[in-house]
Amino acid sequence: MAITLEANYSKKLGLPQFSSHQYSITVRTEVNDLAHIQQASTHLYRQLQEAVDRDIQETGFLPVSGSSLHEPARTPLRADPNRPAFNQQASSGWTCSPKQQALIERMMKEHGLTTDALEELAQSRFQTPLTRLNKMQASGLIDELIGTYGSAKGRNRS
Repeated sequence: MAITLEANYSKKLGLPQFSSHQYSITVRTEVNDLAHIQQASTHLYRQLQEAVDRDIQETGFLPVSGSSLHEPARTPLRADPNRPAFNQQASSGWTCSPKQQALIERMMKEHGLTTDALEELAQSRFQTPLTRLNKMQASGLIDELIGTYGSAKGRNRS
């Protein structure tokens, strides 16, 4: 008797300017022996997770702040070490944008949050140190901070 296993892996990530990006894969397979379900499930989960994590890094169209929607910007989420902005960010020790860094630091100060608390939050949500969060991860962290503590005073949306 064949046993049908259906596995789905989905991931949704926050992007700048209140955008989000979601990708999921569903696979259906058959297992002929009940003793192999755990092994098949573990294998499927690992494969789906790797595929989604690899493919979700390409966000496709993203509107650029201050531009029209007719000016597409294809933005890979991987940092390009040859870009000047990357080098500037790398020298500050943060990999998110300078505006995101400033907002996170301002929210820490205004809400009395410790670096250790935010470091723990970054690790638990993204398995990444706070200063190594990319723009997408920093956006997700900022959204969570705003949802928990409210927005920063005088926050500019630009």
